[in-house]
Amino acid sequence: MTTAPATAPIPESVLTEAAILTDCVIPLVNRFRARQNDDGTITDPVDADHVLLRRIREEAAAWYRRHELDGQAQALDADVEGWLAAGLETRPDFARSRDAVTAPADGEPVFFLAPLQSTNSAPPVGKRLDCFFALRKEPNALPRLAEAFPHPKNNCQALVLITGSAGLAQGACLVFFPENVAAHDKVTEQPYAMFFFNKMRKIHETYAVPAAAAVLTPESLPRASSGLAADVCYEARAIWGYLHDSMHYQGLWPFDEHISLKMNWFVGLLEEIKVDAKTVLVCADNKIVPFSDEQIDMILLERIFRYPQADDATRNFDSGTGVFLYSWFREHGALTGSSADGSLLNLDRAKALDALRDYVTAVEKLEAEVTTADEYRAAAKTLVRRYLPAGGPKQRYAFTDDQLALRRAKVELDQLPPLEFARAEW
Repeated sequence: MTTAPATAPIPESVLTEAAILTDCVIPLVNRFRARQNDDGTITDPVDADHVLLRRIREEAAAWYRRHELDGQAQALDADVEGWLAAGLETRPDFARSRDAVTAPADGEPVFFLAPLQSTNSAPPVGKRLDCFFALRKEPNALPRLAEAFPHPKNNCQALVLITGSAGLAQGACLVFFPENVAAHDKVTEQPYAMFFFNKMRKIHETYAVPAAAAVLTPESLPRASSGLAADVCYEARAIWGYLHDSMHYQGLWPFDEHISLKMNWFVGLLEEIKVDAKTVLVCADNKIVPFSDEQIDMILLERIFRYPQADDATRNFDSGTGVFLYSWFREHGALTGSSADGSLLNLDRAKALDALRDYVTAVEKLEAEVTTADEYRAAAKTLVRRYLPAGGPKQRYAFTDDQLALRRAKVELDQLPPLEFARAEW
């Protein structure tokens, strides 16, 4: 295991600002979001709802202005007033707030408040009012890594979540994208993509490792990503994030040039597996990549074993990638044994790498053979359906009997309390 360089402490001034927000804004936001429906509306709003929202706006806008973030303050003022005028029973539109925030520089904090989708958070999940205060902390290895593996259009930010409302401070939400913000228009470009990577260690240890242990023999369970020091886990996850994102912008159908196509459920599913597979192979084939073993095992455990635990797994995009990859490994001899009687399966690491190489070859062959977006979508659906059979109404697919082995730990995992993240927890 590679040793991470000493992590610089979070500046006291940043912790002081976090304490202010924790005391004066976050409790108000949590009260307000409890009144909201999944689409952000409030059923039968009362005067107290209007008063509470105005107070949140005043506190947050004052904080913005104290830190010379007048653009964010003005956007928040306008968005709140527009919502109040339209009525809190209508869906919120915070496009101005969404567009006013900019990615912080490395080592700088960022604060944001708006109704947003906190994906994979503790229920209830929807476009409820949320806020976060975080510090950008890029991995120490990034400058050297970027020389060897350049990213043509890097717009991702690795962050330490310091404090936030329930949608971010509870549960497994790791991301904040502009498209998460409740708005009446659609995002056409992604000027920032923020990832709260300090949350990964607790998420991984709580869900991914037990989910895998319920399926795999003890001797074949990947262990390089378990029991990591907080700074090592952060560095490994942040490097995975960088490599993963860079892979999206390479090849014959790069993500930035074909965003609409890559948002197709079948195309996107193959794309996500492809870029993670290529990340694993970069780690396996290049000794210069720090925390390579940790990244490989983290990717395998997260993708195959944690993602399929979602309550909406048969509709959930990430869950589908894990179930697909499980059956791909079964077909390629990387996961062996019978699951019919609850027996544990054996994961062959070398064959898993070979299976991922075969997968990348198959998908890149598909990409080379299609000439139009329609052909790509049709070919992607055909390939996905080989491993994910069609499901019932409103379901993207159905689990096969063999694939249900992935859900062995779900009952126990569902009984765990929501994850809570202490301020500045690594």
